[in-house]
Amino acid sequence: MHYVPSAGLNYRCLSHTDWPFYLALNQDRHVMHFISDSRTEEEIRIHSFEKRLQPWQKGSEHWLCLVISQKNTHLPIGVTGFIERSESIAEVGFILASEFHGKGFGSESLKDIARFAFNTHGYHKLTATVTSGNEASRRTLLKVGFQHEGTLRQNYFLQDRWQDDWVFGLLKDEFSH
Repeated sequence: MHYVPSAGLNYRCLSHTDWPFYLALNQDRHVMHFISDSRTEEEIRIHSFEKRLQPWQKGSEHWLCLVISQKNTHLPIGVTGFIERSESIAEVGFILASEFHGKGFGSESLKDIARFAFNTHGYHKLTATVTSGNEASRRTLLKVGFQHEGTLRQNYFLQDRWQDDWVFGLLKDEFSH
């Protein structure tokens, strides 16, 4: 179990019992609009869910995937985590269910996961890659202190065309939350 300190949210490792929530999240076109084209249930299970069930430790080559819930309800509201890109750099990611968009949970969970990555695992830098046009994720990253470091032109094939990716970064000594 990975302990991520937070004032208002709980985090726990993704488990087999989270499959219905994870599937619903990945099949919600509003949520996945900037993340992934439609996928079958089998594709989601094999290529995404099952890979995130593996135990994680620093140096793992797969995502640490944590289920986010509110402390007062314990109902899942999204997932977050990171994947190590080098010994001292990790890429963060987060997905919230539609009904929890715009309520501050994205920035709160991003602050929590950044603190966890920096303080517990000793990463020097966190990055995030966002499909251009995803203004909500861009605003969340900027609010937490990430800086827009550049644009990777036509870097991701989504919705039948090549999309630009925005790359964000946050250094440990810049993080003040």
